Amino acid sequence: MIDAIRCGFLALLLGVLAPPAWAGQSTHPPSALLPLETRWDGALPGAPAWAPVGAVGRLFAALRDGRVVAVNLADGEIVWTVDQVVVAQPAVGEGLLFVAAEGQLVALDILNGDQVWSVPLPGSLSAPLVWNRHWLIATLEVGELLALRGDDGATVWRRSLGAAVEVPPSLAGDRLYVSVTDGRVSALRLLDGTTLWERQLDGAPQQVLALDDLFVGAADNNFYRLSRVDGAEQWRWSTGGDIVGAPAVDEDRVFFSSRDNVIWALDRASGVQRWRRPLSARPTAGPSYVRDLLVFGGLSREITFHDPSDGTLYGRVRVPTDLAFPPMHLTDPRDPTLVFVTGDGRLQALGPPTVPRLLDPATTAILGKAPAPKDPTADGDEPGAAQAAEAALPVNEALAALSPPPPLTAQPADLLTSAPASPVGVPPVSTGSAAEFAIQVGVFGSEAEATAMSNRLAAADYPVYVVVPLPGDAEQVYRVRIGDFPDRASANTVGARVTRDQALDWDLVALP
Repeated sequence: MIDAIRCGFLALLLGVLAPPAWAGQSTHPPSALLPLETRWDGALPGAPAWAPVGAVGRLFAALRDGRVVAVNLADGEIVWTVDQVVVAQPAVGEGLLFVAAEGQLVALDILNGDQVWSVPLPGSLSAPLVWNRHWLIATLEVGELLALRGDDGATVWRRSLGAAVEVPPSLAGDRLYVSVTDGRVSALRLLDGTTLWERQLDGAPQQVLALDDLFVGAADNNFYRLSRVDGAEQWRWSTGGDIVGAPAVDEDRVFFSSRDNVIWALDRASGVQRWRRPLSARPTAGPSYVRDLLVFGGLSREITFHDPSDGTLYGRVRVPTDLAFPPMHLTDPRDPTLVFVTGDGRLQALGPPTVPRLLDPATTAILGKAPAPKDPTADGDEPGAAQAAEAALPVNEALAALSPPPPLTAQPADLLTSAPASPVGVPPVSTGSAAEFAIQVGVFGSEAEATAMSNRLAAADYPVYVVVPLPGDAEQVYRVRIGDFPDRASANTVGARVTRDQALDWDLVALP
């Protein structure tokens, strides 16, 4: 069972990096995705064998020891466990969890794990199962494709492709797009498996993203846009490594990862490069588009967040051990926003902040926040140095800071020495900080008034926190602040938004 830990005040601290030289002095609006906080921490009862899948408030994971577990996404508690050896990544839909075992395909009830149906499987699977709108697609190592009904497992059609399929097919409308290891992209009619067209690429294609046209990367170091009508090449872009996983798109751009550790953004219509950014980890999949940011997690101990307009790094979440799979994005607003699992089975769920954040001065000193206002001009910098630094960072890199940690009772020295024993998902406290300024929007004599103001600003997605007084302080006041920011320009930009949208006055506070 997962020992779920409620983490209303638990922090996930994001690092702040300067943008590349080509980013210039442009500013970025605050992100709709960040800040995030840890909703719960836990651990699977074994190491995961395949990437988890989620539906209807639950997460399902197949373990290496031959069990399947269901986890409640609201609190991280395990709901049920069944003994079931799984040989490929499961799929979920229609209230069923579809798992491939040796020689059979099994459907489990997602509510209790009971078996609903089981059908023989005429071979081993070569790619994850795919479910979409009552269709269940299975790919066999012998180069065959099976289309089954999801409600009872009956085979609708069976088709030989002549070569293996190692990435999930893509369903879109009445078509099925299949990436074959011999370099073909095949478009099949979903109803009967008839081939509509095929396009030969110079390398094995990855998973197809089917929209107005098809977007797909391949092992020939090229990324393609193909016509959905007949597979004709619209454009291609060459990279320094094979493309990994499926791409992501917005209205203007398409994003993908390559094995030379680069994340790319191309113009969706023309294929012209918009930007590229090196990654610190080897990619295992393409990026995810979550709200207004690109989210990436590779073979490393961190998840990074990037601005899709220019690749700016908004921040990062450090995880306790190496990620087993890319973080999972959940779209139901009742669920956490992101869930990730590490190789040793640790689970963590991230979501928007749910409570105001109260910090005592001892804690804020460690986090780089000042316990009281300070004259912004008394920073000792040479004339012009602060202004030069301000122009170097966009505003929202500071807004990417996540929720502060719970109130701490130990002395600062004790906290620093005990930092490596932090709970799962909490990075060690650092003695250094990139934070320089905060915006103070109010000083109140009661905690209730400060909390009300904090709730108002948190609802508007500001990274707000409350600095609470210590018992011996001469002034027993509660200071409501927004931040922290790496420079005055970033703070002033967000302050202007506070004035415009919230009709509030504010003061700039310099941090030590």
